Amino acid sequence: MATDKKRLIRIVAVVAVVFTAIIAFRIYTNLAANKERAGRVAQGRTVSVVVSAVGRQDIQPVLGFSANLEPFWTADLSPKVDGRLAVLYADEGDKVSAGTVIATLDTDELAPLVSQAEGSVYEKRANLEQAELDLKRAVPLAQQGAISAQALDTARIKRDLAIGQLRSAEGALTQLRARLGNANIIAPRDGVITKRYLQAGYYAKTGSPVVSLADTNSMLVKASVGEAEISQLRIGADAIVRVTALGNREFSGKVTRLTPAATLPVRTFTAEVAVPNAEGILLAGMFAKVEVAGGVRKNALAVPESALILREDQKAVYVVSEDNKVQLRILKLGYVGGGWAEVLDGLKEGELIVTGGQNKLRDGASIDRAGGKGE
Repeated sequence: MATDKKRLIRIVAVVAVVFTAIIAFRIYTNLAANKERAGRVAQGRTVSVVVSAVGRQDIQPVLGFSANLEPFWTADLSPKVDGRLAVLYADEGDKVSAGTVIATLDTDELAPLVSQAEGSVYEKRANLEQAELDLKRAVPLAQQGAISAQALDTARIKRDLAIGQLRSAEGALTQLRARLGNANIIAPRDGVITKRYLQAGYYAKTGSPVVSLADTNSMLVKASVGEAEISQLRIGADAIVRVTALGNREFSGKVTRLTPAATLPVRTFTAEVAVPNAEGILLAGMFAKVEVAGGVRKNALAVPESALILREDQKAVYVVSEDNKVQLRILKLGYVGGGWAEVLDGLKEGELIVTGGQNKLRDGASIDRAGGKGE
């Protein structure tokens, strides 16, 4: 009984598979027949389209780049001497003016050394004064023969030694005072503290950054530019910057710098656009899109963008022959944008092309261009 049931299930499954295959085959043959029939109808009927003659005009390319915002100026501030951070007066986000003390190093050990050096200078200065007085008295005594020439030379040598000792002490004092003065980390210009590397109490070595200061009154938009586009840019050109994080809000800027050498191996250049940031709403690291007007293409052969169709990853148009039939023509294009496409090869001035209704056409189809209106 179980064997008969399994046999019945297999028979039903086979019948279902065969039935499904028959339905799929009929659907495929019907679609193919309809497609062939539509093709014959299209070839045999006249399609009404819009046409226009290929002409020349000036084209203003607009070059677009993706970029990131960076501060106009930024620097890491570090102490000139080793020491422990006694006080850190500014934190991330604080605005500071030029000359503001950002941090102070612990001077408990340095201040007594300065006082000691000052005392040494006073001592050496007194020694010099005494040596000069002794020499001043010895000169007339030597002239009168009251003292020997050797005694006069000794007085002169003591004076010279006192001069050297005083200068050495003054140099040591100057050095210690400079170290004491360098215990303060001072802002070299107006800006905003963008990063803090250390906290009060940490030991800071000479040259190690304590904070990072940035001038954000203006921002730099740095974009990578291909070698085919760099020649179209010029310093001073106006630019439009759209910031994604601010709802694509537009800001005006100017191209301020173009790198003179490409970055290898990608062969890209860097273009910098300066953007005023008086409101302070532009922040470092924000993503932006930049548009810069390129060099005008004078008297360029151009077709409307609407006339272009895509065939096998290539741009093409339908060209109208004298017997009102269309021929698909692959084009070599230059700049495409603003509603127009620059034609470098594939068309001649004065040729007629289809600019509307080309989605209804096939290569070799007959058209009706009476009045230049589509169906």
